[in-house]
Amino acid sequence: MIPLITILFPIRNFFASFLFGNLLLIGTIFVTGLLVISYEINQHTTYLTERFQEQLLDTVQNDFQTSWSHIERQRIEQYFQHYSEEPKFRLTVIDIEGRVLGDTEFPADKMEPHQTLERPEIIAAMEGKRGKDIRSSTTTHVKYRYLAAPIFEEGKPIAVVRVALPVAIFHENRQAVFGRMFKGFALMFLAVMILSPLLLRWLWYKPLQILNQAARRIADGDLESSTFPVGPPEITQISQSLETMRRTVSGQLDTINRQREGLQTILHHLPDAIFAMNRSAEVIYFNEAAKRLFRIESLPERSLLQGLIRNAAIVDWYLPHLAGTPAHSTIERKEVNLFGRKHFLELEFVATKNASPEDAACLLIISDLTEHVRAHKMKTDFVANASHELRTPLAAIHAALDNVTDDVFEDKEMLEKIIQIVNRHVSRLDALIEDLLDLHGSEDETIPARLEKTNVAEQQHWIKELFRKRIDEKNLVFSVESGFGDQSFQVDNKRLEMILQNLMDNAIKFTPSGGQISLHFKREETFLVIECRDTGFGIAVEEQQRVFERFYQGDSSRTGDGRLRGTGLGLAIVKHAVERLQGSISLESRLAQGSVFTVHVPVEFV
Repeated sequence: MIPLITILFPIRNFFASFLFGNLLLIGTIFVTGLLVISYEINQHTTYLTERFQEQLLDTVQNDFQTSWSHIERQRIEQYFQHYSEEPKFRLTVIDIEGRVLGDTEFPADKMEPHQTLERPEIIAAMEGKRGKDIRSSTTTHVKYRYLAAPIFEEGKPIAVVRVALPVAIFHENRQAVFGRMFKGFALMFLAVMILSPLLLRWLWYKPLQILNQAARRIADGDLESSTFPVGPPEITQISQSLETMRRTVSGQLDTINRQREGLQTILHHLPDAIFAMNRSAEVIYFNEAAKRLFRIESLPERSLLQGLIRNAAIVDWYLPHLAGTPAHSTIERKEVNLFGRKHFLELEFVATKNASPEDAACLLIISDLTEHVRAHKMKTDFVANASHELRTPLAAIHAALDNVTDDVFEDKEMLEKIIQIVNRHVSRLDALIEDLLDLHGSEDETIPARLEKTNVAEQQHWIKELFRKRIDEKNLVFSVESGFGDQSFQVDNKRLEMILQNLMDNAIKFTPSGGQISLHFKREETFLVIECRDTGFGIAVEEQQRVFERFYQGDSSRTGDGRLRGTGLGLAIVKHAVERLQGSISLESRLAQGSVFTVHVPVEFV
């Protein structure tokens, strides 16, 4: 019914349409009921009126039948007087010859004979039967329902009694009944029209409005509220279904959000740079590794990859893959220049199957292999340098021993020279092996830190004892200063001694005779700061980043003395030892002016 009403009367408001449809349905039922009941009442009223007419005829017939022999024919109209007081019906008496003996509506002497075919009820009564007819009276010109019955004398009809009711009485009765019924139905319909909106609002509109608001909240993403109405069973079932849907969607969204957060956390902490592009080739996501590698501060709206990374080699590799006609394999390694530094990158292009224009359609994964390549190169260089450093003294020793003949033992000067060569290179081998062991100890993470209590005075004592001879041989001025007096501190003393020993060894080796070397201990909050300052040959700017590499040795032409060549491991040992102490080291140096190595190490001051 409601869809039909909505089609016939397109009301946009559901409640108004629903109410209008219900009122129209109720009105249709009321009108149909009114018509049916009116018909039934009309039939019943007609039946009661006819029944009344028949009962009235019976009464009059019996009355005249009983008193007919005593009535004077000439004075019969006087007999009608007590019947004429009832204006709703007409009583007529006709003799067997058709003459009107009396009538309640008209003088009998002025009425025409009634034994005519136009009056079938009288003809039937004269034959001893009851007759009836409906027609307009030629005398009064009023339409009547005639009912006639015979009066018998000695078994033969001698007269006719006729009772006539105006047909208008039937219509008046029907109209009166219909009017009262119509008023009643109208009052009932008015009451329904007034009460229906209130009842519908209470039963349906208000619960549906609450359901609509709840559905809108769910559609807007508010899955926390769970206020649902209580109403008819249908509304309750819809409420329960909506609540179940809310909980299901909320649970699914929570799962999706947890998975998304987990995925974002994983992507955020991945060491590889990841870019995600949509079908329009716009970058919609990049992780922290990409941000660090390409120094990206933010992601402008509708940005393309080439506008973010600004590297021709990567863009030239990426664009053919994006166009769907890659000129290279899916994975490729490239050496590129980023911000003035060489980087070894592994590029990987991955296409996804997402159909949505806003989702990621492809991924560009960039792995920075620079440190791996550098570590591999350092490992290769280390093996080569170690082999070289070992081969050089061994070759010198082998050459010296090849010169040992029987004549050498007689030439004491030559023998002493050979012994000095062997001794010097054995010492070099010994120093190399010692440095390799120290380097391993400084890098080995399995060796736990062993904290010991010490102070500057203790460090100064063993340094002077260890390097006194070399300092005196080169006539160097050596000093130790403390910015916090004799206050003790706890530190991994073994690694601290390794740092100080190699810094002092490097300073003494590259400071010319008569120069100055100083160790300055300072305190900066919880850090022990050590400055090792010398007036040596200095280190060129382009070499300052490499001096901490294994086996790296500066250009001996700047020192003017090739004998100053060491193992190339001392500063590498210092760097790794400092890092194992979770500290840092920096270098400031100028050629022919000297160098300053500054070490920051976290300690616990006592």
